[in-house]
Amino acid sequence: MRMTEGIEGYNVPRSMRVLGPHERSRFTAEAWGYLVGLSRSGLLDAVELEHVIERVLTHFDGRVALTDLRLVLGDGSSEGGDPSSSVTTH
Repeated sequence: MRMTEGIEGYNVPRSMRVLGPHERSRFTAEAWGYLVGLSRSGLLDAVELEHVIERVLTHFDGRVALTDLRLVLGDGSSEGGDPSSSVTTH
């Protein structure tokens, strides 16, 4: 678990977004794992992660696959690859 500087110098766990039941069913495991990887690597902070989730859930009906997520993120790669290789958030 990653730790960040907290109040009075104590290390506190960095928060991780938890999907609600209505959101959980929308993301494939692969797509959610990709977002978690981006967050844990520091490429998406908590605010950016929230923003991406909202954009994806607003713009796609049904299940959100990794390819859908990559479209939103502006990642031009089509298969595999490192989540940190190309990320653009707005």
